[in-house]
Amino acid sequence: MSRRTVGIIIILTGLILIFGIVYVIFIYKFTSQQPEAVEKEPVISDQPKKPIEQTIAVPPTGTTIKVAPIKKTEINQDDLARIASAFTERFGSFSNQSDYGNIRDLKLFMSSKMQTWADNYISQAQASNQQTAIYYGITTKAITTEVKQFDSESGQAEILIKNQRKEAIGTTINASTFYQNIIIKFIREKGAWKIDSAIWQEK
Repeated sequence: MSRRTVGIIIILTGLILIFGIVYVIFIYKFTSQQPEAVEKEPVISDQPKKPIEQTIAVPPTGTTIKVAPIKKTEINQDDLARIASAFTERFGSFSNQSDYGNIRDLKLFMSSKMQTWADNYISQAQASNQQTAIYYGITTKAITTEVKQFDSESGQAEILIKNQRKEAIGTTINASTFYQNIIIKFIREKGAWKIDSAIWQEK
């Protein structure tokens, strides 16, 4: 290939490169540009937003809330009969070695009048008691109860209790058995039922 031909080829190549550069700089538009981000307008709905659920329902303003009063459980005559039965068994069981514990332990269930009686009884018994080494004791077992009177309005009640009693002297092996009734009277004192008297009947 002659020098003339080579020169022409070089000139043409140069012209093509120059034209390409001019085209890219001044004519070509980049079509790959990313579109501008369009800010979305907030959607406004006519529907009210759903409220957050609450664990406690709040009543409307001005609403009066009525709360049912707590009913006080009333003691009935059967309850008093059971109390009288348990009281009698402890009250009627004692020994000359128990230091009148059968009475002291029951003062909580007594009215103020009977508590005074209990204190006086123990004081008099201790003053007149003669020390003896011979054992003496009585055990009491309630058999039946009978409600003689029950008036919740006036706060008075009377229970008759039939008992089996065993008396032991010296030893509990050969205790003698007898039956004896007692009348337990209740009164309502300061809102609570209390035993006001315990009267043993004749054997």
